[in-house]
Amino acid sequence: MLASENISPSQAFNKLTVAQVELNFLNRTVFFLEELVITTGLEFNLLALLMSNAGTLVTREHIAEEIFQRKLIDCNKSINSHMTNLRKKLLVISSYRVIKTIKGQGYIFLTL
Repeated sequence: MLASENISPSQAFNKLTVAQVELNFLNRTVFFLEELVITTGLEFNLLALLMSNAGTLVTREHIAEEIFQRKLIDCNKSINSHMTNLRKKLLVISSYRVIKTIKGQGYIFLTL
């Protein structure tokens, strides 16, 4: 993961940058194309999970367990809702889509 030019760790893993999206874990901020994106705690955690696995499929089941600490059947609609909100916030800054949906399976955070 770290070998990609689009993914760079900095400040002893306090920040994660993928495809011009930067997460700062110390103050829990998100920047996309150097513009601040206001996220909820859950949206930040969701984005962190996707970005930490950039370029690979993160299943809906994994999101349910890691982010919601529930079974998928108990939070399926919540995942949809939070992904929609997160995408809208990113699209305000740029039409470039960094999150790809794999229907019925999960999501991939795009590295290019």
